[in-house]
Amino acid sequence: MRKLNSLRAAIEQAVPELAQNPANLRIWVDRGTVAATLTTGGGMTFAYRANVLIMEMTADLSVVTHALTTWLRVEQPDRLIPGTEGLSFEVDVLTNKVVDVLLQVDLKESVTATPNEDGSIALAYLPEPDPLFDDFGSAGPADPPPPLTAVGQEGEGWLAAIDGQM
Repeated sequence: MRKLNSLRAAIEQAVPELAQNPANLRIWVDRGTVAATLTTGGGMTFAYRANVLIMEMTADLSVVTHALTTWLRVEQPDRLIPGTEGLSFEVDVLTNKVVDVLLQVDLKESVTATPNEDGSIALAYLPEPDPLFDDFGSAGPADPPPPLTAVGQEGEGWLAAIDGQM
C-alpha cells in the first residue's frame, strides 16, 4: 500500500530522533477491507486503519500531529473536514520527557486495474483529489448565500435579482 511508505517518510522527517533509532517507529494495519469494483479490469479500494507507534519519543506530540495533519491534507483530505475525527492517539508517559505514542488514522487507497493488449492487468494507485480549500483552518462555517428572490428571464443573465441587488 502506497500511503504507508509516504506516512513513514513524513513522520521520520518531523521527528529527527527516529533517524538515530529507526526501530522506535512501527507502522501496521488493522481493520483492513477491500471493496472490489465490477469493472473489466477489477479495480478495488483498500480501507484500513493505520497504526503508528513511536516508542521512547522525546519530541512534543504537537510536532508529530502537525506532520500527520499536513500529510493528511495531501494523502487523505477527507480526514480533515471540520467536525470529523482526523486521527486518534494514545500516550503512555514513561518519564517527564519520554513517551510512547500510538496514533491511529483511517485511510483509503483506490487502485485501478486496466487490461493490457497482451492479457495482463496494469494496476495503478489513484491520487487523492485536491482539497476544496487551500487552508482547512479557514473553511469553517460559511456565510449563507444571499436569498434568491427571483429567477431571470432569457437574456437577463443567471439571476434577475438577488436580494434586490439587480
